Amino acid sequence: MKQILLLSTFLGYAAFAQSQNGCALRTSGLSAAALSASAADISKMNRYDVHYYKLDLTIQNNTVYLSGNATIQAKVVQPISEIVLQLHENLTIDSIKLNDTSATFSRVADVLNVSTYGILQPNSFFKLTVYYRGTAPSGGQAAIGNGFSTNTSKKVTWSLSEPFSAYEWWPCKQVLTDKADSCEVWITTDSLNKAGSNGVLKNKVVLGNGKVKYEWKSRYPIAYYLISVAVCPYDEYITYAHPAGADSILIQDYLFKDATAVEKESLKETAAIIELFSSKFGLYPFAREKYGHTQAVFGGAMEHQTMSTMGVINSEIVVHELGHQWFGDMVTCSSWNDIWISEGFATYTELVALEELKTPKDVANWVSRAMSLAKNASESVYVTDSLNPSRIFDYNSTYQKGAILLRMLRFETNNDSLFFAGLRNYLQANRYNTAGAVDFKWIMEQVLGKSLTDFFNQWYYNPGYPILSGQWNQWNEKLWLQLNQQPSEGSTVFKTPINVTFKYVGGDTTIRIQMDAASKLYLFNLPGKEVYTIRIDEGDYILNEMFSMARNLVLNVEKNTTTEFTEVVLYPNPVANALTISGARKCRMQVVDVAGKEVAAFEVEEEQATYNMSSLPAGMYIVRLSRNGAITHRKFLKN
Repeated sequence: MKQILLLSTFLGYAAFAQSQNGCALRTSGLSAAALSASAADISKMNRYDVHYYKLDLTIQNNTVYLSGNATIQAKVVQPISEIVLQLHENLTIDSIKLNDTSATFSRVADVLNVSTYGILQPNSFFKLTVYYRGTAPSGGQAAIGNGFSTNTSKKVTWSLSEPFSAYEWWPCKQVLTDKADSCEVWITTDSLNKAGSNGVLKNKVVLGNGKVKYEWKSRYPIAYYLISVAVCPYDEYITYAHPAGADSILIQDYLFKDATAVEKESLKETAAIIELFSSKFGLYPFAREKYGHTQAVFGGAMEHQTMSTMGVINSEIVVHELGHQWFGDMVTCSSWNDIWISEGFATYTELVALEELKTPKDVANWVSRAMSLAKNASESVYVTDSLNPSRIFDYNSTYQKGAILLRMLRFETNNDSLFFAGLRNYLQANRYNTAGAVDFKWIMEQVLGKSLTDFFNQWYYNPGYPILSGQWNQWNEKLWLQLNQQPSEGSTVFKTPINVTFKYVGGDTTIRIQMDAASKLYLFNLPGKEVYTIRIDEGDYILNEMFSMARNLVLNVEKNTTTEFTEVVLYPNPVANALTISGARKCRMQVVDVAGKEVAAFEVEEEQATYNMSSLPAGMYIVRLSRNGAITHRKFLKN
């Protein structure tokens, strides 16, 4: 869905963000009332496969009243005695024709049953035309407002059907897995208006009496919720994209006559982004037709196939909706549970664009904001309540954590060529079809040659993220790091690569480790590098929160487990001037301060030896004793 109030995610960054509203995000918390179609009704719908939709409607730019007809051509896949569709009860049906013959029908709420006068057998075809009229309802199942809306001050009427609102303005089969092979949208309106829709404008027919008919046709498969209309006295803007190795691609924008300079400038980025995404993901999937935008009035935007509807126009949202043409439109989620492969992916394309077209600061700002919002996700990325639009399009869980999940997968892959090859393979394997997270996981596993079960279980199906803490210590060339984790919620022990950056005078060194336990001790060799601090996940590649990281001067993987030092005694403690040690004959003795700096060293030759500590500043010190390969530590306080 689109930016419902998506603010897609560049939001707030000088280069990209121009508005407080965004893509198909939701402007309010919608609790969707259940549609009337029962499981039995859906089962009946699945007895036929839609091949073609045609809408031939009269629509004006100042009302949600509409009239006309909708035609469905379909193939029977199981024997049927009635054809089941959905159409909102606000809309009156004048008549229905089945294969050009009048048909009888009945309605219960939004469920429409058309009698077939006998059994239609598998592999047969039918054409059903519904003639209807009426005022579209408000307060329906759309994620961003209503299925059909108007704004009289801007003189515009438009549709927004995702996820369950196509039936609010035309009779249809609202089943994600049944894409139509093609569609036509014919719109009769006042001659002062322009009418935008999917595909290519094949004809503009002047009808007389101040009326004109726009005839749009698309020959690409399309999901029911991506069919759209927008009617307004628009100004039209034409440009072209020129992706490498392909013909020019038409960009056709319908904008308000008072569209702002910022809005127009934002849309000028469309060509460059089409070219970039074509190089990253494969050629723009509707290249034989067009891409474009129609302007409307709502808090977000919606990725209608080949012509996004834009309530808000800024660079961020332009990128997000265009990214949907690959992720959501060409490959559509097979269930609303897996809306991540639409919204999470489209949100991630914002980062892809920033990395290529903007500055490192823009990238860092995007990552920082997305990470912060992802930590606020109260649900898993996987949608457990697929009938509730507010849950489906939860901004933090679906959009932001969904995008961060892809960034983490890219880090897990540790090879950009493989990562983007996996995205392209996924798109190609499911081209113009539907898919779920399991399909994407399988493709990526083939590309990477390893299981991603742990990755998806912890990041996709479960909520939360690891909260980290640690302690470290360094002796000469060796550095020990104790890294602990606990989940922000639940009981998941996260298994993930993570970067550890060691800061020292003159530079830093980053080492990638595997975090796979609630607590784990790591040993590093860092010759010639005196570390003064450690950063975990510098660059924010893994969703996490660092609670604390401190130096522990007695942390050492070589802790003595023998009786080598059982006789050692250190006194007095606290120390004023002289420190006596007994039971440490033939030990190497090092004294270090709390910063880990060696302040004194001795070879202990006597069974009882005394050392002058008067020159040491007051504070805590560690005595490190080593003998016969064993090591121990003792603390003392200097007054």
